[in-house]
Amino acid sequence: MIKIRNLSKSFGELKVLKDINLEVKKGEVVAIIGPSGTGKSTLLRCINYLEEPEEGEIEIDGFKVNAKNITRKEIYELRKKTSMVFQTYNLFKNKTALENVMEPLTTVKRIDRKVAEKKALNILDAVGLLDKKDFYPSKLSGGQQQRVGIGRAMAVEPKVMLFDEPTSALDPELVGEVLDVIRSLAENHTTMLIVTHEMDFARNVADKIIFMDDGSIAELGSPEQIFNNAQNLRTAQFLKQVVRKN
Repeated sequence: MIKIRNLSKSFGELKVLKDINLEVKKGEVVAIIGPSGTGKSTLLRCINYLEEPEEGEIEIDGFKVNAKNITRKEIYELRKKTSMVFQTYNLFKNKTALENVMEPLTTVKRIDRKVAEKKALNILDAVGLLDKKDFYPSKLSGGQQQRVGIGRAMAVEPKVMLFDEPTSALDPELVGEVLDVIRSLAENHTTMLIVTHEMDFARNVADKIIFMDDGSIAELGSPEQIFNNAQNLRTAQFLKQVVRKN
């Protein structure tokens, strides 16, 4: 579903991504972990061209682009393959939960409003927020706002869903409700890349774990490999610090 070759990105003199190579199969859930400032979010933002890499190839669902000669039309086509869920929800404050989920259906997909509304209601039901359909973001908790954000991302039926630390802005007691929605997407074999600091969630839901350090993929493996038998010293040090000992 995703193939990335030799992807690199700099901000001025700072090289944030260094020659990233990665493949993700259809239906796989890949958790990206690692210290702050190691390029995890930038990797997601390059995949859908919210950030423009200097070099490298990105292929999603058979559609390939090269950073050296990408066109505006190709960026648009690439973005149609993905949906992104942001850590700060990014909902339209002047629209209800229902209208937020409908927005990409009516503006991007040009779907008839009645059809879009029916689909959006089904999605709100799936994320457990049908009773909040007429609420504005200011009247929703952080967890509820993030679930609306996930619903909006689901609405366009993307080939890949990208989650950029979807629980990092939430109070601890609200984290579970968002992770439950992502877990249900995983059970439905949605292809997902998730930048997360929730180690138990990564261990239990992901098919593969990527540990990033200093702009590179330092280690990649199954949750079993990464959490129980990390080969990279930096991975082992990081996990020792963040995983609570039972």
